Amino acid sequence: MQYLFIFLLIMSTGAMAQLPRNELDHFEYTQEITLTTPDSILVQRARTFFRQPFIVHWDSVAFVDAVHTGKGHIMVRIHHWLKGFTIPVALKLEIDVKKNGYRYSVRHLEADKKDSRYLFPLEQKPPAVNAIVYEQLLQKTHRYVGAVISLLKRYMGGEF
Repeated sequence: MQYLFIFLLIMSTGAMAQLPRNELDHFEYTQEITLTTPDSILVQRARTFFRQPFIVHWDSVAFVDAVHTGKGHIMVRIHHWLKGFTIPVALKLEIDVKKNGYRYSVRHLEADKKDSRYLFPLEQKPPAVNAIVYEQLLQKTHRYVGAVISLLKRYMGGEF
């Protein structure tokens, strides 16, 4: 009976999502999407995507031919013990318009809170950062980036 209880307890806990990694073991979200939309419209949508007001604060945006790159940050709210604080997470989003679709890539995820211990690439947990805070930072960053990617796919698909 005790083993059954432990098994049910383990099965009822939610599984934590893992951030995807590239071949260099860095966090990177990337996917190639095929659409029937003409390339000229996709180029225009990629350009205007970075001008949309939403959860990413773009620090710089560059448009070179069919490759559109934005460097920005998201604000991740962390709760630990009885206090809460915000950690900016820097990221780079690249949209590469190709024939019959596009490829997006979100990478260079870094905790970017100046003059604090929260200034590090997300792939490497510094010893000074609490493990619970680090795990919250990873999971909330994963959810935020997932929301940005969902918005990107809908926007590029013409839903807006």
